[in-house]
Amino acid sequence: MAESANQKNYRITLYIDTPKPLLRPFKDFTKHNQIESLFTSNALDPVAITGHAFIGLTDENGKEERWGYTCVEPKLFKSIRGMKSQMVPEDANSPYNEAIVWNITKEQYQAANKAVADLVKNPGEYKLFEKNCSSVATDILKAANVPDIPLGKMGLTPYGLTLKKRVMLAQRRMEAAKFKIKNAIRSLFGKKKAPKSALLNSLRSKPIPVPINNAMKAFKVDRENNQIRPLDMNRVIASISGIRGK
Repeated sequence: MAESANQKNYRITLYIDTPKPLLRPFKDFTKHNQIESLFTSNALDPVAITGHAFIGLTDENGKEERWGYTCVEPKLFKSIRGMKSQMVPEDANSPYNEAIVWNITKEQYQAANKAVADLVKNPGEYKLFEKNCSSVATDILKAANVPDIPLGKMGLTPYGLTLKKRVMLAQRRMEAAKFKIKNAIRSLFGKKKAPKSALLNSLRSKPIPVPINNAMKAFKVDRENNQIRPLDMNRVIASISGIRGK
């Protein structure tokens, strides 16, 4: 059977290495070497404060590649004025605490892939407040033409991306809560409940915000096995909806 043009068998994922100030103290086990680095270099990794963002592209076979935009040298003042940049693969050791997942079509996947390939060839100049990891990740999402992208200032820093994801997660959980309340009322009046699949399908049809616990556990497994694996979306949807099973 021929694949439908609108079949969404691919994914694009926005991964967020959440800025440390936005995480609860001592709960971030993704940055496992920070205590050691504090004693050896007397300074924490600046990315712990600024955060980082990168993109994952998953094909129809479930194989994912991750790409991030960065400056060649981590020098603050040079990065403000502008400096050499690069688009690089992110591996299983690239930390993230949160994510947003979009199910996309083959055409959207190809458009995002082209945007990444263009950046690999011509990354341009890194400027901290103009063109950085977050703005480039947002540009790739735009190339894929996905809905509900973090725009404007919200798409310029990991702080904005984190806020966008957390607002989105609150919206999805509110949707799940309303669904359960409506079903409870239906039950009280002897009416047939809406099937759980209706809620699950609704959540899957929108951008899917990944809760911190789901994301950090998935990263931990990736790092321990030194292998990139796409997020388990059934587990993520179950966490958001409170409904177990597919």
